[in-house]
Amino acid sequence: MNPNEPETARKWRAQMDVTTVVALLALTISGLGFYRSYIYTKQDLEVTVTEVSYVTNQGELYISIAFSNGGNRDAAVLRVEPALWRADSKPQAAWVPLVDRVHPDIPVTAPKTPLIVKAGGVEVVTLSAMLTAAAAEQNFLAARGGTFLGIRVATMNSDGNLYLLEHAVARLALDGEGHIQGAEPAIHQTLSGFEDLRVAPPGDMLQSNKKTPFVWADRHS
Repeated sequence: MNPNEPETARKWRAQMDVTTVVALLALTISGLGFYRSYIYTKQDLEVTVTEVSYVTNQGELYISIAFSNGGNRDAAVLRVEPALWRADSKPQAAWVPLVDRVHPDIPVTAPKTPLIVKAGGVEVVTLSAMLTAAAAEQNFLAARGGTFLGIRVATMNSDGNLYLLEHAVARLALDGEGHIQGAEPAIHQTLSGFEDLRVAPPGDMLQSNKKTPFVWADRHS
């Protein structure tokens, strides 16, 4: 700094320095925003089963699933279905969708699919379907010690790639007479919505944790 420089000139120079720094910071932030919005792509859809309830004696199954989009692009949930593991399915054992409504005014999937999960957003989907206790007990897997309920989820990312996720969510426990006596979780983790995955019974076999859904079923009487 020149000691002979007038005070007014020094103040003007200091103000210009601050203005320049602020302008450069604004330009940098704007550039980062442009990069994240138009160049950088993050595809991230998480699927978390939050609750499974089976009203055994009325044959009503309810499942709640949260879809969380942690990416910066929208995600499409094309289809979500409750399912029953059928060992007698042909040509091989498979997750078979449950399509019968618990009531004419209650859709199997609510809200209806397909639906869009906005970038940074969360959507909760509720599944409601009929499954008689007799049908559930008929599909008992002796080797796995129960009847297994699951979900089928079809998704698409912003690049147009399609994915199918199938996973066990609950095990219905049967007593010695073959009647349902309760239920326990068959999933203990959040799943990636952008991954092809087919998990047959008994599920993930992990320890109970904060990602474990609430699971309940009453005794068949």
